[in-house]
Amino acid sequence: MDDSAVRPKSLRFKEPVVDVAFSPQANLVASTLITGHVFVHKYSVDGNERQHRCRPHKKSCRSVCFSGDGARLYTGSKDRSWQAMDVATGAEIVRFAAAHDKPVNIVKYVNEQVVATGDEAGCVKLWDTRQGKQAFAYTEHVDYISDMVFCPEKRHLLAASGDGCLSVYDVRKANPFQVSANQDDELLSLAIIRGGKKVVTGQTDGVLGIFSYGQFGDVSDRFPGHPQSIDTICKLTEDLCVTGSSDGLLRIVQFFPHKLVGVAGDHQALPVEKVVLSHDQQWLASCSHDHMVHFWDIGYIFNDDSDSESQHDSDGDLDAQAAAIRVSKEVAGNDSDSEVDIDGISDAGELRAPEADSQAEEPAGSDGSGWGSSDDDDDGGSSSNKKKAQKMTRQEKLKAKRKARAELALPAAKQQKRNKKSAAFFSGL
Repeated sequence: MDDSAVRPKSLRFKEPVVDVAFSPQANLVASTLITGHVFVHKYSVDGNERQHRCRPHKKSCRSVCFSGDGARLYTGSKDRSWQAMDVATGAEIVRFAAAHDKPVNIVKYVNEQVVATGDEAGCVKLWDTRQGKQAFAYTEHVDYISDMVFCPEKRHLLAASGDGCLSVYDVRKANPFQVSANQDDELLSLAIIRGGKKVVTGQTDGVLGIFSYGQFGDVSDRFPGHPQSIDTICKLTEDLCVTGSSDGLLRIVQFFPHKLVGVAGDHQALPVEKVVLSHDQQWLASCSHDHMVHFWDIGYIFNDDSDSESQHDSDGDLDAQAAAIRVSKEVAGNDSDSEVDIDGISDAGELRAPEADSQAEEPAGSDGSGWGSSDDDDDGGSSSNKKKAQKMTRQEKLKAKRKARAELALPAAKQQKRNKKSAAFFSGL
């Protein structure tokens, strides 16, 4: 593995990871679990170190984000609450126990005075953190709020919903600014690009819908190409984004002109829940259904952009595309050998039985240095023969199960068929 493939070790947990967020000021990453636990780790290529572990919520912690200065950590949960935590000490600062009538789906930091939350029923609320109370509540949607993004220049909060509509709110006013027409598909993710001129939405049919800012009635452009739903979008530059899809791939996408540049990471066909960019623009962090937070090197995109500023735009696009393709090959060839940092494992006894804990700490067939590593290195022929034998055995078992089920379903018909065959056989003798 060359130097370009060196990255922080993946964080592995006992339970599924729901959301992940980078600190905007330090090398810290926060992870939330389905059990309501929140972890904060300091990440580095030399090793990761746990800073905090707590359980602020009784049910699944669905959303996490840092404040602009990185001093606070906001989390929202299925138990209808959201809270703020001090990153330095891990102490709780404020909590709203019954913030929504339905489970909170997302928490979004707006500015030092305002925090936004969205729930499963489509309600969006703005909270005044200075006075510690709700400022505004919007009920424009009829389905869950999937993602939110804030435009500081316009002071607009944009929200995507499962009902297929995009809504825009001025955080200073009680009424919505604008609501788009229904897109006939669920909107799952959001990003503002092109210097605030365009808004990109990810949809369940694998299409990226593009709105012109200020003209939110309907999309002005569509970019198909993803085979499955686009669950998360992470903005890299004004023209480049990383999308996380249900097929497990992190794709680097370029806009104007639209094209798929390359692959930044692969979750082995598991749906990507979230992908975020670090404050130094060096790493991507993503989570899926494998109970892990993976780190991916993305710094080459920004290095190539800075090196080619004096060149023509097309030359810069070719450099970025070549770099992405290079990393795509590294991901395909080296991801199976990437190291896993198990320091992030929860030590809470209520999560699993001791027997299950011991199994979760080290995957089967792994020596701790990577996934799927084996102690014995037999030749390829013997291993392939073993795989074939195991496959045949599985097929035979499957056939036997199907036969037994058919016989149990129609025993009289089976017996009648056998009798007819026997009668035909003896009559021919």
